[in-house]
Amino acid sequence: MTVRNFIKQTIRRVTGTQIIIQQLDALKGDIDAAAERLAAAPPTAAAPEAPATPAPTDVRQKVAYEYLKPGSSGIEIGAFASPLAVPPGVHVAYLDRHDPREIQAEFNIAGLTPKDFGFDSAALIVPDILDDGQALAKVGDLSQDFVIANHVLEHFENPVKGFKNMLRVLKHGGVLYLALPEMQHSFDRIRRPTPFEHVWRDYEEGPAWSRRQAFEEFAEVFVENGMDKNLFPQSSGDARAEFTRRVADDLERADFSIHFHAWRMPDMLEMFLQLHHRLHIGFRLELAQANGDEVIFIFRRTEFTIR
Repeated sequence: MTVRNFIKQTIRRVTGTQIIIQQLDALKGDIDAAAERLAAAPPTAAAPEAPATPAPTDVRQKVAYEYLKPGSSGIEIGAFASPLAVPPGVHVAYLDRHDPREIQAEFNIAGLTPKDFGFDSAALIVPDILDDGQALAKVGDLSQDFVIANHVLEHFENPVKGFKNMLRVLKHGGVLYLALPEMQHSFDRIRRPTPFEHVWRDYEEGPAWSRRQAFEEFAEVFVENGMDKNLFPQSSGDARAEFTRRVADDLERADFSIHFHAWRMPDMLEMFLQLHHRLHIGFRLELAQANGDEVIFIFRRTEFTIR
């Protein structure tokens, strides 16, 4: 299904004023034009040749080469072991809430450690800035040419606050490069999609009301995935329910960075369109690119504010 059709679906579900309808009409043309420009862009000398069927990393890089310009500087939040490949002359400072040496201590859930999931702490990016990616307290307003956040927003308890802070630190005209996992193509597929009303309540009231629910939902995903990989013994009924409850306790006790939220592509579009109307920071959505098990978004910070 095309992005245009996703937007047509979304418009039927978004409630609000005429301004949202006008923004949707303009957005359809902007996204289609950006997608055509990206597809037609000739390969640069610095970028590797793309195979006939581009791998997700190749699509990510092609988008980066289109939107991140030499001489620009910015931050990447939560690069973990997969930093975005950027063009030569682009300077990236890496920001994360943990030093890699702390990961081993945090990740011990139901007896499992990073090695059980193939993680190598030596391969993780050492952050230049130790900071909470949701708050970005150490990053100044209007200070960055770009912000990169791939598979990060779903880990935020308050994704609206995190998204707003990413926009806050961007210069006018700056780029937010954001990728989100498409839940139908990930281990989150057994969950219910997070509705916009949920994330907006997290923003207005704080996320404490939904925190335990999130850990319980993710524990079900964790146990299902662990059994599929033979990391846990098979169980069912009351025994499985009790084991899942203990896993949820372990996750919450460790303050583990779970997927607090999960979305399909139409849910993502609805969320960003609603935020475009409600937030007091101006931004424009320039690209929504399906890419394997994820969706890549490009947002541009604008100078005017939106009520």
